[in-house]
Amino acid sequence: MKNDERNVIDFKEIFSLIFRRLWLIILFAVCGGIIAFCISKYLIAPKYEAHVNLYVQSDSPLITNGISSNSNDNRGDVNNLKQLTNTYIEVLNDDLVMQEMGSELMTRFGYDIISKVFTVDKDNNIPANELRSTIFIESVPDTLVLKLKVITKDPEVSVAICNYFAVYSDIYIQKAIGSGCKAQYMTWAKYNDVPVSPNMLKNTALGVISAILFSLLLIFVMDFFDDSVRDVSSLGNRYDKSVIGEVGHFRSKLLNNDKKSEFVSLFDKYVPFTVIENYKSIRTSIIYRLSSYDKKVISISSAEPFEGKSITAANIAITLAQGGNKVLLIDADLRNPAQHEIFRISEKRGLSNVLTDVSDIDRYIKKTFMDKLDIITSGEAVSNPSELVASENMDRIIEKLEERYSYIIIDTPAVNFFTDSVEIAKKVSGMIMVVRYNETSTADIDSAVSRIEFFEANMLGFILNDVKNKKKYNKFIEPARSIAPSHRLTDAQMVHRNSSSYRANNNSRNNNSSRQNSNRNRNTGNNKTRK
Repeated sequence: MKNDERNVIDFKEIFSLIFRRLWLIILFAVCGGIIAFCISKYLIAPKYEAHVNLYVQSDSPLITNGISSNSNDNRGDVNNLKQLTNTYIEVLNDDLVMQEMGSELMTRFGYDIISKVFTVDKDNNIPANELRSTIFIESVPDTLVLKLKVITKDPEVSVAICNYFAVYSDIYIQKAIGSGCKAQYMTWAKYNDVPVSPNMLKNTALGVISAILFSLLLIFVMDFFDDSVRDVSSLGNRYDKSVIGEVGHFRSKLLNNDKKSEFVSLFDKYVPFTVIENYKSIRTSIIYRLSSYDKKVISISSAEPFEGKSITAANIAITLAQGGNKVLLIDADLRNPAQHEIFRISEKRGLSNVLTDVSDIDRYIKKTFMDKLDIITSGEAVSNPSELVASENMDRIIEKLEERYSYIIIDTPAVNFFTDSVEIAKKVSGMIMVVRYNETSTADIDSAVSRIEFFEANMLGFILNDVKNKKKYNKFIEPARSIAPSHRLTDAQMVHRNSSSYRANNNSRNNNSSRQNSNRNRNTGNNKTRK
């Protein structure tokens, strides 16, 4: 396998990944917005703001560069007065101011109200740092104004703190600096019951953005650790094997009393036209790959179970038979057989019986609804399936049957679970591995390919199954031309005709048998009366 792949940033793949997970991004965005809104509304306590402006004044001379200036010149000098603003801010933020203000608040509002706004210690004091954290003092640029703003959980407390500074700031400043310094106020702080925090719209938007970023991070992390197969070219390049074909994703539609089955063959009338063409393309590739082999015998397997190998093997056999080839389908998955369910025939008397009695193979070959397609089902359950398929009898069966059939398709178990598949792969022209799109991991394929190489079996290539999100499947339009009716029935028409004729024959037989039984009963009764 090739390990020299270049790590190139593919922006197209990145955007494709985002669009594939767009539902997850939207879900996270909605949940993040709802969570942020609920937290803002119910968990975060609202905060209220009050503010007041203090105007700086000074009647005393100022000291500039250590020299005393004339008071008459500096009294109106605005530039020199600005030097006081930083000093005023430091004075008003002093611990002594905070302690006296805390005592005033406790006296005015009491413990019950203040304890809801601040932390109160055992001495009924408010910590200076906590009180200081609610007060914001800043100087307005190019002015002599100090703007004081207070934000607390109670609007009345915010107003009280602002008004306290309006009344007592002048006293504290004169005590610290001198009698010529003043900080006057023009109006009192006003009560405002509209909270300034939290901002629900802003928090909700931040919650949505954070959730989107987290979802993108989660998507990229998941994609980084997700090694499932999503690209045909990388699959072929990694293992230096060709991709024989792709099969699009589809589901069977069930109407009325149709029996539900997880296996959908090409004869399901609801199979998309594009999927049928996918299998016909696979048929062409297989015929081309086997043209250089004497044996036209291939096995179909997968790395893990539930990859779609059994239905793929059945549909390959059907398309080969539709092409006019005599085909035999062998169900060699003796543990979990599926071909009898796909073709709705009995699984009894099949391969496990042939492997113990090779002399009469024809007894175990079953006809299907197609003239050119026969099948050997799994047969009775056995305790040693690996030993049976690895025996020489399996070689004899293949040698006898390859002379009678153009192609032999063998459905085998998953490679990583059982050795049956690699044992059979050594006896055939090659193995085809079915890989499910966006499900099968490269680690599983690595393990399977290593086992195949260890047993020196030939691997023809991969079939990528259940491919989703391919625009080419959606854009394809079926031909709209009318087709003249053919006198020769197709295989699908033969199925419906045989099933309807079979039911009609059964009904007529049942009616005849019931009439004969009634006639016999009458004759018996007449004979008894005669006697």
